[in-house]
This record gives sequence, C-alpha cells and structure tokens, in this order.
Amino acid sequence: MAEQYIDKDSLKAIRDKLWAISREKRIGLEDIEDRTGFSYSQVYRIVRGTNNISVSGLVAVCKALEIQPSEVFNFKITIPKYSPTRKNFK
Repeated sequence: MAEQYIDKDSLKAIRDKLWAISREKRIGLEDIEDRTGFSYSQVYRIVRGTNNISVSGLVAVCKALEIQPSEVFNFKITIPKYSPTRKNFK
C-alpha cells in the first residue's frame, strides 16, 4: 500500500487559520466539539494537531466556526513545473 500523502506546509497554514479564527471569535475547542459532535481529541487533531484531516472534518469545523471554507484556503502554494501531460506524448 502506498504511503499517505501529507502536505505538512498546507496543513499548517490551514490549522493556523482555523486557530486564529477560533481565537478571534472566542469559539473554543470545546465549543467546536459541541457544535460538530466530534470528540475533543478529534477537534484537537483537526485544529491543532499534525495528522492529515478529512475534507468532511474540515467543513464541519468551518460550520462550527461560522465561516466559509474559502476563508481557510486563502493562502498560496507553490505549483511545481510538471512535464507535459500524457496526451502530449502521442
């Protein structure tokens, strides 16, 4: 089985944004727990942890924070220079 891909830099940017919004709105991890139905440890792993997070979990936390997901994804990533697509090889 292939190893799971984890983009640590992007995860950190997302988590930093979630944490900043949480603090700004004064919505604690316990509040997010109540609003999502997730366990405290699940909420901690999404907002403060280092594990990969699911899209569904992220959306649930965005709802709990009363924000749109686009507010979390307002950061730039480096796009690598890829070789031509396979269709260009024919």
